[in-house]
Amino acid sequence: MLRLLGWHTRVGEIGVRLFALNALWLLYTLRGGVVAGVFPATAAVHAVLRRDLMRPDDPHREPLRVEFGAAWRAELGSANVIGYVLTTAWVLLLVEHHVLTSGGAQGLAAGVAALLWFAAALLFVLCASVWMLAVHFDEGPLATLRRAALLALARPLTALGAAVVLAVVLCLYYVVPGLVPVFGVAGPAMLTSAQLWRSGVLPRPAREPRPEPVPAHSHL
Repeated sequence: MLRLLGWHTRVGEIGVRLFALNALWLLYTLRGGVVAGVFPATAAVHAVLRRDLMRPDDPHREPLRVEFGAAWRAELGSANVIGYVLTTAWVLLLVEHHVLTSGGAQGLAAGVAALLWFAAALLFVLCASVWMLAVHFDEGPLATLRRAALLALARPLTALGAAVVLAVVLCLYYVVPGLVPVFGVAGPAMLTSAQLWRSGVLPRPAREPRPEPVPAHSHL
């Protein structure tokens, strides 16, 4: 009974934290005028979740809003480059697919359209993992995009697993739209981040060594 109660309490705590993260995501998206705020806010959500996964019981963490704001400012430039590179790629794929299929794709055009679907699937896989990679590794935006592409090629099952998790959550959001204002970006971010973390592709930081015990007579 106590175990069941503890499980329910833990689920409630996670739900409240995700709601708070989603509210902060919306607040800082608006703070950046949407166009300059949405991608840093997305990166900040992943930065907080990364800290949750690394050191869930760290007593020295700052309040959530302070930690989120610091991550948003730190990722402001890099996250916008990553976000708009991916957005441009999506726009180009959609426009090209529309051009090829608007007149009825046949022959070579049909083959190119099929390749575009494959490119869209690969791009979706990149989007599922790129934000956790961006906040976990201290490198530039282009290096992060290259790392996400390498992950998809070198560890396809891991990258595909994150993409499947993201797709399932998005389908759940479509079926139950009331979940969107509650969990929003934070929900899929938590699940994809946990999947990547369990896979072992993200190196864990070295734990700080515990201080050696001092003998009682050492001060004499």
